[in-house]
Amino acid sequence: MNIVAHPRFLQQTKWMERTVSGSERRATLRVERGLSALSYRGDPLAAGEAPEVEVLAVSPGVSLLCAPGERPGILTTPGQVLVVVAETAGAIDVVMRASGATGTLPLGLDLKRMGADADAAPAPSPALRLRPDLPEGGVEFLLRAHVSLRGDIAAPRGHWICGPDTPGRIEGIEMRGVAAELPVEYQVATGGRGAGWSPWTPAGAYAGTRGRAQPLIGLRVRLLPEAAPGLALRADGVFLGSSVSTRQGREIELVGPTPLDPMVGVRLDFVTAGLQTGAAPASTPVRQPSRLRIFRRPSPVVDAAA
Repeated sequence: MNIVAHPRFLQQTKWMERTVSGSERRATLRVERGLSALSYRGDPLAAGEAPEVEVLAVSPGVSLLCAPGERPGILTTPGQVLVVVAETAGAIDVVMRASGATGTLPLGLDLKRMGADADAAPAPSPALRLRPDLPEGGVEFLLRAHVSLRGDIAAPRGHWICGPDTPGRIEGIEMRGVAAELPVEYQVATGGRGAGWSPWTPAGAYAGTRGRAQPLIGLRVRLLPEAAPGLALRADGVFLGSSVSTRQGREIELVGPTPLDPMVGVRLDFVTAGLQTGAAPASTPVRQPSRLRIFRRPSPVVDAAA
């Protein structure tokens, strides 16, 4: 199984490939700030089934966009493309797994920068940090969210979807384990007509809406009873006009200051139970994702004794 990077990309970055087993290969690709296209190239008429390509992790500031209806961070057939959005220079970690009994189909991964700055000199690369350490009993997972006006965005555990620097109204989420079952379930709350909490949703299923202008106003995640006893969840969330809120435990809840504040950023990870990782650093209120500002009439004071 061969891995091929675009010639222009090879001039700008480092490529590291390592064989894990006879049917699996992993590689780390360095990406520059901006937009890049990760394409799955191969001969669809060759014998054997196409190997599966999966992005296991990305460095901070890097996120993935996939086509509607496709699994986030996964390429299964030649011709599929993932768009890599890099706020800063970083890296992505990919794995290629042979499918079927033969898994002999040659493949190439073509990473090419997009846009007017494709020929620009790359910026200095920061130190790479693909993912936080995984505590005992934890499982690698991808978090996918549908964001208003942006579509589906995926990120690995421990990394932001939207967030304080790039806020966006999140309309639904999905958590999916990587190479193992994810021992969690989750609920989301939406505003507007039919407001309230959804039923508990198992890992691998989508919770929320798409394209209905109904952003999330709350998120609950809890570990299943079979999860390792020393495992806990850590969640960071931001709601429009507020600072980062951090929760930790086997069951967490993120809600905004009022039922009208949409969720504009979320980050989830596993931590060791009882180990306080520290609160998120103090930050300024999240900036508006657009120029539209909402002014609310102050609520009248209600006398409880009346």
